[in-house]
Order: sequence, then structure tokens, then C-alpha cells
Amino acid sequence: MDALTAGRRALRLHEGQWDRVDPGSLVAGAGVAVGASLLLALTRVGGLVVTEPRAFLRLALVGIWGWLGLAAVIWALSRGRSGDTLGVTAAAVGLAHTPVLVLALVVFTAANLLQQLGPGLVVAWFVFAFWFPANLTMAAQRSANASLLRAFATMAVPYAIWLVVVGQHLLDRIGHLL
Repeated sequence: MDALTAGRRALRLHEGQWDRVDPGSLVAGAGVAVGASLLLALTRVGGLVVTEPRAFLRLALVGIWGWLGLAAVIWALSRGRSGDTLGVTAAAVGLAHTPVLVLALVVFTAANLLQQLGPGLVVAWFVFAFWFPANLTMAAQRSANASLLRAFATMAVPYAIWLVVVGQHLLDRIGHLL
């Protein structure tokens, strides 16, 4: 049982970790979401960031706007059930981007530094099929102060839209590195 609890904590799927999200967590949440976006953009552009900063910034901004849009929609869907502000929801959704940051680190390391394709694809499937939506469900549960099923329902449509808009854009830009 300890391994299961440790695994849930490592994946940020333990309710106790989400109870600590408050207005002061916005900097940490923004750091995770912005860091993931910047690292994915750097993975795509590489050293050309010096000579072609527009491509780097454009890709990074897609990720940042995606985080903010996802947070705003989840907050709008859950604000009637909770007294949390948009900042707390943005912090929770930002912290839920931890799997995307891990994916960015794996792709950066495997594809750019080790010149190996494949590890990024395996991690991308795990992240986008399970880990990221599970973290978003926990963030929505924190924001809505609702049951796990209701939080999943609150998160499902915004996540599907995020996958179609932001996820497709990311796949178009870094898919060859997976």
C-alpha cells in the first residue's frame, strides 16, 4: 500500500497535495506552466532562438495562452460551487501542467541531447492519455470543491478543446522529435 501512496504522491494524484493550493501558489503554478511552454519551444527551435526568436516566442505563447484559457474555462464552469478566485484555479491548473513539464524534459533530453526518438512518444502517450487529465481532474476538484466524478465532468470538455487546439499545435511543431 505504501508503494501505491508513494506513486500517487509522485504523480500529484493525492488529494492532500491539492489542498495546499492557495492564492500564494500562483507563482509556482505559473512557473510550471510557463516553464513547460518555454522548454517545449526551446526543444523545437534549439539554438535558432538567438537568430529567430519569433518562432520560439510564438510556440511558447501558445502553451501559455493554453494554460490561461484552460484555467479560465475550468474556473467559469466551477465558480458557482466554490469560492475560489480565478488566481487559485490558475495556480491549480498551472501545477497540473507538471506532466507536460516532465514530457518537455524527456523530449529535450532524448531527442536533442541523446538523438534518440521514441522515449518522447511513450511519455507523450502516458502524459496526454492519463497523467495530465488526471492532474487536471484533481485541479478541477480543488477549484470546484466537488466529487471526483463532477470534477472530471468539469475538466473533460475544456481538456478536449485544449487537446484539439493546443495539443494539435504542439504535435505539428514537435511531433518529429517524438
